[in-house]
Amino acid sequence: MLLHALVWLGLNERATFRYQGARFRLYDTTLTHLMFFHPSRWHGAMDLALLRQLLRSGDTIVDIGANVGSHAIPLAKSLGATTQVHAFEPHPRVFAQLQANARLNRLPNLHLYNLALGDREGEVAFTDVRSDDYNRVLPDGAGALTVPMTRLDRFEPLADAPITLLKIDVEGYEPFVLRGAEATLTRTDFLYLEANAMHACEYGVSVQDLADYLRARGWTLYRVADSATLTRLPECPTVAEWENWLAARSADALRERLAILPDDE
Repeated sequence: MLLHALVWLGLNERATFRYQGARFRLYDTTLTHLMFFHPSRWHGAMDLALLRQLLRSGDTIVDIGANVGSHAIPLAKSLGATTQVHAFEPHPRVFAQLQANARLNRLPNLHLYNLALGDREGEVAFTDVRSDDYNRVLPDGAGALTVPMTRLDRFEPLADAPITLLKIDVEGYEPFVLRGAEATLTRTDFLYLEANAMHACEYGVSVQDLADYLRARGWTLYRVADSATLTRLPECPTVAEWENWLAARSADALRERLAILPDDE
């Protein structure tokens, strides 16, 4: 009721709330609602619980599909100034909300980019649904909104930089982001990505394609059940709608950081 009243009065964006140790503006968006009403019970809170076990001060994190900063901002704040967080959000309205949230927290180690990442250079059609901040690349290439796109391998600020974690949540477009990051993957330790069966098929790909692509390049894949449970991903994974995967270039390196990984993995 409080949020609805503030929205009706046009005051919601002046209000702020605390989430995962950081401050956020009370935008009238799906993701902000989850952070405000369910701060410890939605899947993003589980993501952060796992990632905070995995990550260390001084790591370099790349967040592709950062949205309003639900992951990038708490991680940049809690891991300290020696940790560098690079956050990409292509939608201009959502990016402005990300910028405003970042300003609230005064984080010099958080770097923001209003770009889409994929397997080519140029521009890409994007959805523009005002009531839902889970906008994404339009599969048919025709839309009212056009945003700039580049390949991560061509992104100069991260050229040759070792990356601890590459987090990708782009509503089924993950395989195309990875194809544009072939060189980057060779200097990345861990991936945390969404396997979105529902949307991937609209791009002519599948979660099996995603798993096969990574395994062919030496990655070991784990299904994330919750912040305390990882299981090895089956050779032929079945995903009803979507789920999160954690991938490691080295199981030993993952075991050194995560006590929850079984010794026999």
